[in-house]
Amino acid sequence: MSITLEQEALSGKPAVTIYVNTREFTWATKEISYEQVYALAFPNDPLNGDVVRIEYSRGHNGGGAGALQPGRSIRVKKGMVFDVYVTVRS
Repeated sequence: MSITLEQEALSGKPAVTIYVNTREFTWATKEISYEQVYALAFPNDPLNGDVVRIEYSRGHNGGGAGALQPGRSIRVKKGMVFDVYVTVRS
């Protein structure tokens, strides 16, 4: 998923490169939500009853790392890395 120059101009912020499950994406808004990260990782698979864990690194505040929770958003930083793990409930 790539953000167009028009979308970048509307957001008021230059687009940055982020990585989701080792794939490179261009992102132009200042925040990204749990659901948006999941959609980048698995564009053809809707969220369902599976357990999904999203971890990030290289974030703000000195290389901030942590986990992104459902329904929450995080500020995006150039070079930020997201790892999305899906575990099927048993």
